[in-house]
Amino acid sequence: VGDYIYLYTTAPVQKIEYKLIVDKINIPYEYGIDDYDYSLEPESRESNKGKPLCRFRLIKKVDQPLLHLSKLREQGLRSSMQAPFKISGQLLDYIESYF
Repeated sequence: VGDYIYLYTTAPVQKIEYKLIVDKINIPYEYGIDDYDYSLEPESRESNKGKPLCRFRLIKKVDQPLLHLSKLREQGLRSSMQAPFKISGQLLDYIESYF
């Protein structure tokens, strides 16, 4: 709780657009929001049953070309952006400067 998350939008956008904060963790599945009607993988509903959920709150949305993948790589990004990872140092300072 209290951690910040920077959400990356995939192609064709390819940039960080959202800053979120973790508001709550370990929410029982039955207290979650059933939004599977909007899911690209509605069949995942069954495999996710029973898993704890978390709640994020939007802090800010930006439309900043300098947060494009190519610019993030220039600032030291080494990840493929396909999975969660922790950022720090110069890269974190760079991203945070646009939020």
